[in-house]
Amino acid sequence: MSNNENAEMDRVNTKTDEATASEDAQDGTPEGTVQTLISAIKRGSSRLDWRIRAVTLALPVALLSVVIVQPWVDAELMFFDPLTAAELTGESHVYYGFVSMLGVMVWTITTAVCLFAAVLLGATGRLGPTFRFALLAGLLTGWLTLDDSFLVHEKVLPAIGVPQNLALAVIVALTVAYVVVSWRTILASDFWLLVVGAVAFAGSIGIDTVLHSVDPVFVQLEDSAKFVGIFCWASFHVTTLTRFVVQALGSADMPSA
Repeated sequence: MSNNENAEMDRVNTKTDEATASEDAQDGTPEGTVQTLISAIKRGSSRLDWRIRAVTLALPVALLSVVIVQPWVDAELMFFDPLTAAELTGESHVYYGFVSMLGVMVWTITTAVCLFAAVLLGATGRLGPTFRFALLAGLLTGWLTLDDSFLVHEKVLPAIGVPQNLALAVIVALTVAYVVVSWRTILASDFWLLVVGAVAFAGSIGIDTVLHSVDPVFVQLEDSAKFVGIFCWASFHVTTLTRFVVQALGSADMPSA
């Protein structure tokens, strides 16, 4: 059998798996849900865009490596947010909070992309799961942007009597709600990026909650994991919603997303 014939058979089998999983998932049975998960993993394994994944991980790792090994300034002060760095040193420099501010920029870009995608999908009458996915992702990312920018869970809420751990628990609960509502859209996309991002965020939150230390090593570990998580979150949502929006705008006859 030729390579072309093998490739065509793989495509047919993939489409058959997807159609079967879709039919099973619609009946709401546990078997249907399991089949959906299996089908999603197969798609994720056969449609990897290694270039996107490589860039998603290589960019933050390379940047963080440069920040850590550069010999000119204290790397710890580049990881802290600018306010904390200024409070610790009693002075201010332009490089204070460099990594933190880059993370805020990536959060902001992701928020804008998600909400703009929601607007485009809504304007074309596509108010289905993809619209809800874009809207919820945009709102959640917007809150994370504000939280990171103004130290909401670290300083603002504790100042009015809300424990930091409770504020973090609320963020985790909102994230779980987002996953529960959008899990089918997530599984239909390159969800491994989101998995890697979730592991990185969990590591960052764990270090912050358990150790809560200003030791340079722990600071760099915590904020490095967070930075990688932000990049994975951004890459997943930007690439996923770009694909959906292009499909929506490129075909007037396309069913509602």
